[in-house]
Amino acid sequence: MDISAIDTLEAIIDGDTVVPGMNFVLPAGIGKTQYYNPSTKACTPDYTKAANQIIIYPACYSSGSGKFLIPSSADMMWYYDDPNTTAAQILAAKGGAIADKYKTLFQKTTYTVNNQTFPALKIIGNLAAADSLNDVSIYFKSKFNDMEITCHGTIAIKESVGSLFDILINCVNEDGVNDTVIDNDSEYLVLTASLQDSGLDVAATGSWGWKKATSGGLVTVSHVPGVTELSNTNKTLKLYDGAIEGTEEYFACVTHNGVTYQKGIQVSDTHDPFYINIGRNQASNMVKESDTIVYTPSVLARSSRAVQTGWSFSFTLRDNSGNTVRSATAQTFQVTGSEVHAKAGLITHIIARK
Repeated sequence: MDISAIDTLEAIIDGDTVVPGMNFVLPAGIGKTQYYNPSTKACTPDYTKAANQIIIYPACYSSGSGKFLIPSSADMMWYYDDPNTTAAQILAAKGGAIADKYKTLFQKTTYTVNNQTFPALKIIGNLAAADSLNDVSIYFKSKFNDMEITCHGTIAIKESVGSLFDILINCVNEDGVNDTVIDNDSEYLVLTASLQDSGLDVAATGSWGWKKATSGGLVTVSHVPGVTELSNTNKTLKLYDGAIEGTEEYFACVTHNGVTYQKGIQVSDTHDPFYINIGRNQASNMVKESDTIVYTPSVLARSSRAVQTGWSFSFTLRDNSGNTVRSATAQTFQVTGSEVHAKAGLITHIIARK
């Protein structure tokens, strides 16, 4: 039996593992990157148009309860780029209305998925401009069981000079709602990929395919009814429960004008009776160049949170394109800050085997 996990920020609350995250609700054809054209002064996509507006909401998973937690609305606060200064507060007060300085950029809303309604933020204004071409991070703080948790998500900002190709992956559950988790309310997930040039869809000259990240590297996904179903000339991949053990990463791949592009997406299954506590030595996944990250994972039973014995671990370190940097089979695994900085971010894929 194999289960897997992918590194993310976590906090320990009374023996419960709470994994903070930020989910994006993306309209069809809209990704998490905004492009600014210095010649036309135009932003793509244009977030001032209702059809292009992204919604973000906090998704904090509790291993103890086996579900995502609803944060306290009275204690919540959104931040623009810096979660530690009052000047960056998007709300005028905790749980309150949008502050005047941010009313042209954001709108408070909610998002309902799997019978749970989360506080959310809608992006209604363009984040890119001639004098603002840095990535924008949106932070969320609130309390769970009287402990403050911080989530964050990033909108990448790029200047569009010439052609900038990227793959966009849209993931929905069986109800057609943006979701990356198979749980009691979702039997399957549908991943649909598209090739974009500076935020606009283009037709690829080559063929599409999908790969799955494993301890042995990226493995080509084939059509298996009821497990991994390919359609729409392989641009669409339907994943059932049997295709996901814990947290997995799938990559969409396409060749265009002789160049191969690929993009990964993480999906999870909360049905599994066991889960991996990644055991990272520092709470934050924001790594300084001088840091050394050490993983000492363990397998816990979801029902009792008791540590299980007899499991071995393998680690695979990948860059953001899915290329393997290095791998190892061991009880602990180290990643240096210099490695993270050299690749502008890394992903640690942990597999527990018994």
